[in-house]
Order: sequence, then structure tokens, then C-alpha cells
Amino acid sequence: MRVKPFAFGVLVIALFAGTVGVAMAAGAWQSTGRSGAGMGAGDGSGGGQGSERAMPATIADPVEVKGWMAVGDVAAATGIDLAEILGAFDLPADTPPTTALKDLESDTFSVASLRDWLDTRSGQAPGTSPDGGSAP
Repeated sequence: MRVKPFAFGVLVIALFAGTVGVAMAAGAWQSTGRSGAGMGAGDGSGGGQGSERAMPATIADPVEVKGWMAVGDVAAATGIDLAEILGAFDLPADTPPTTALKDLESDTFSVASLRDWLDTRSGQAPGTSPDGGSAP
């Protein structure tokens, strides 16, 4: 039996789209780097593709700090006072803790500089993991 090239192409696309569709319907499809626990419609229900992201309870390695994280969440996860972080980078003291790190980018602050500062503050050399190896 010979399958026509056009029919084969349609079949391949249908199988791919069907697999993705079933996974999305089941809630198992994840196309971002955020955790599935925080994904949802913004109401914590876990349904939909809202902008809510799961923040880790603790940050063991500064490489885990991402631009979408709120400055207040990073402070809480690292155990560092928010005022200390803001002061270290000459950011306004009245900066809301819900402000995303990427929204604070300026001449005095970047996510990379925050990671380096956290590395230095924790006593490890920038760019290394806590076990002494190189960070990925």
C-alpha cells in the first residue's frame, strides 16, 4: 500500500497537534520555564495559562534567580531583608515588593548583578555552585 505524500504530511501534523492538544487538555503541557504548581488562571486553580508563576520557597543557588521573580519574593526566599537588597543597588526604598526584577533594570541594577551580589554575600565565588563546581 502506497501512502500519498500529502496524506502522510497531514497525518504527521494531525498526530503532533493531537498529542499537544491532549496534553494541554489534561493540564500536562508546559511550554514555559515556570513550575506547573503556579500555572493557572491567576486564581491558583491551576487551569488556563495565566501569568502567575510559582516562586521557590528558598533559593539555594543564585543562578535560580530569574527576571520574572518579584524582588520581595527573592528577598523572602533568600532570607535577606528587602531594604538591604534595594539599598545595595541604590533602588528606591518605596519599591513595591511585587515588582519583577526585570522591571527594575537600570544602570545600577540587573538580574546578573543581583546574582553576583547574592554569590558574594553567601561567601562563594561568583559563577560557582555551592559544591565548588562551575555553575551551568
